[in-house]
This record gives sequence, structure tokens and C-alpha cells, in this order.
Amino acid sequence: MKSSRFFSLFCAGTLLCFTSGCNDAPDPVGVRTQPKADYGITQIDTFYATGHSSLPNRLFTSSIDRFMLGKYQTYQAWACLMFYSWPDTMIGVTITSATIRLKSVYHFGASMSVLPLNAYRARASWAGDSLTYDSLSLNTVGQTPYNYYYDINTKYSSTIQAGDTDWVTINIPDTTMLREWFSTNTDSLQLNDGIILIPDPSVSNVIRGFYSNYASDTSYQPTLYVNYIGAYGPNTYVHKLSSSKYVSTIDRASLITDNNLIYVQSGISYRGLISFDRILTTWPVSIHRAVLQLTLNASKSSPQFNPFPTPFLNDSLYALSVATDSIADGAFNALSQRSTDNFGHVIYSFESAGLANRWLNNSSARKVMLSGYFESGSFDLFTIFSESASDIKLRPRIIITYSIKR
Repeated sequence: MKSSRFFSLFCAGTLLCFTSGCNDAPDPVGVRTQPKADYGITQIDTFYATGHSSLPNRLFTSSIDRFMLGKYQTYQAWACLMFYSWPDTMIGVTITSATIRLKSVYHFGASMSVLPLNAYRARASWAGDSLTYDSLSLNTVGQTPYNYYYDINTKYSSTIQAGDTDWVTINIPDTTMLREWFSTNTDSLQLNDGIILIPDPSVSNVIRGFYSNYASDTSYQPTLYVNYIGAYGPNTYVHKLSSSKYVSTIDRASLITDNNLIYVQSGISYRGLISFDRILTTWPVSIHRAVLQLTLNASKSSPQFNPFPTPFLNDSLYALSVATDSIADGAFNALSQRSTDNFGHVIYSFESAGLANRWLNNSSARKVMLSGYFESGSFDLFTIFSESASDIKLRPRIIITYSIKR
């Protein structure tokens, strides 16, 4: 019995020694027996941009919380506004006058400058985002589509002067137009396409933003007040359901004044496109991290760009993956992080491992597109140093940490 118990204890102790030994670090001798090629070598490389351009881009403005109106320098914004879904109770009443109330939310240019404008009766649908400034502006110059989008002979003038949180009023004296708007619930004719608001370019020195029907606070939404005489005497009808959008333009020559810089202009919009043709091509490779870094030319960006300082509404950029036709392909986007280097330069950094992997797999072109964070809701201007910068520290670059099998 004693020898049996001793043997059992001896076996248990021996097993404990072996199992505890398994918790120690592996013997390096075992590592040496494996092929060296099985182990990746981690590297960190910086790849600099090889080209750039600044390209116009179609802006989508019909489903955001604001629309823009005004002129500043060579920037212009024209607005479209329509109220709809009328009650039957307003059909046949005697309308005496009407006003539209709008709440300000933003400005670009001289904050307290007057904004003279003309309101025209729209004659054709402008719904969606296919309408451009160029097609709308042809309406007044005797070329096709002359007098198509709005009636140049039906004009109501107003002047707006307001701060960024003030309410403004636009008078609509055309009672015939208002009666036809209300009749659209029962009339088969298309009599309600709203109004087109166009700034007076000779006087305006500001572009102002107004809340749209998408404002989260419904009290800020555009409101139509209609004064009428009904069966029980004078009354006022208040209506909120509306749709809106704006179209905009800028003289390209006044925006892109230096071809050695990359321009990202919100509100128009222009996007920056940067090429990285010398990116790593070795395969197989494992990318652990990639950081895109861009340096701002502050002297030619908001707010220093204009004599009426307008700060960045959103001091952030998006980096977007690009298809072979240089159009954003929607597969990758990253929001910038802002920092300042030791020399006082503003740096925008983007975590871009997903983009670098797409480059490596040839899923996207070896380019990156830049857009403003709130591209449709502000006129922020970001001017970025390009690959042409004399100081290499200012050039666009992507820093990639990766492993390669040898």
C-alpha cells in the first residue's frame, strides 16, 4: 500500500512539473527550426502624393436642414421654395395678402449686409437635385430654357437684413397666385411650383442660410401666413409643409488662384483629388495602420480668405475612395482629426487603413478625394498644400505600417 501511494504521488509530481513547464516562454531553439520566410517584417513607410486637381462636384441640397440665398464676391446662391398639401377649407376664400417667414441660421460674408432679392413665380418643377445654377440662370437671358423655370414678369422685391438667429419676412402680394396654389388639391393643372428667390447681384454682399422644412425644431421651419376673409370674417391661415433647395456657383478663376494648391470648397462645391501613384505594390502584404496627413494653407482658407471673417462652420474634411473615373465610389470615407505641428501648421489626419487596402487590392484608384464635412450646408473653404510644396513637410502623405513576407 505504501509503495502504491508513493508511486501515485511520484506520478502526480512529475505531471505537475511538466504542465507547469508549459507555462514558460517557448524555448527559442524551437523558433529557429521554423522557416524564416514564415515571419513578416514590420515596416513604416511614408508615401507622398504624386499629383492633384480641384474638380467641381454636384451638390445635393434638397434634403438638408437649410437653404442658401445671396451673393458674396463671386459666390452666388439662388433658392427654390414651395409650400404644398393645402386644406380644402381655403378654396374659394378671399385672400388679401400673404407673407413668408424664414429663420436665419448662417451667413457667409458681411454678417449685417443688406440682402435685396426678387421672388419669382416658378413655372416648372425643380424637385430633386438635377437642377443646376447654370440651367436656372439661362431663364433670364433669352436662351433655352428662357422663361421656363420661372416667370420673369412676375416679380416681388424684398430686402433682408438680419443676424444669424433673426426672423425675416418676404411679402407675397400676388393673390391670384396664392388662390391657384390652394386650388391644386382639386385642380388637375399644375399651378403650384412655388417661388424662385434670386439676390440682387449689384448690392448683395452676403450669402445667408435659412432653416428648411428639415429643421429638427419645427418652429424654425419656413412658414406661410395667408390673410383672408372667410365666412366668419377676416382671419389668418398658417402653413408649414414645404420643400426647398438651392443652387450655387462661383467664378472658377477667382477661386482657384494657384494651381499648386488643392481647393476644397463647400457650398458650390469643389473637391480636391490627390494621386498616390508610388504607393507600395508588393503582395502579399498586411497593412496594420495607415494615416493620411494634409497640411492647411491657412492664409487662403476660411476665415482669413475674405475681408469679413467667417469662421469654419465645420473645421473637418472627409477623405473618400475613388473609382477609376475619378468619382467617389462610396466604398470608404474617413473624417479628419485636426492638430497643429511644431511650426504652427494645421494638420488634418485620417485613419485610412481601409483605403490603403483598397489600393493594394486594386478595388479603388490610387487616389483620395476630399470634401467638406457639411458640404451642402456651409461655404467653408479649405486650401491644402499639394505635392508641389517646396517644403516636403507640407506635402500630402500617407504613413503606412505594414508587414511583408519575404
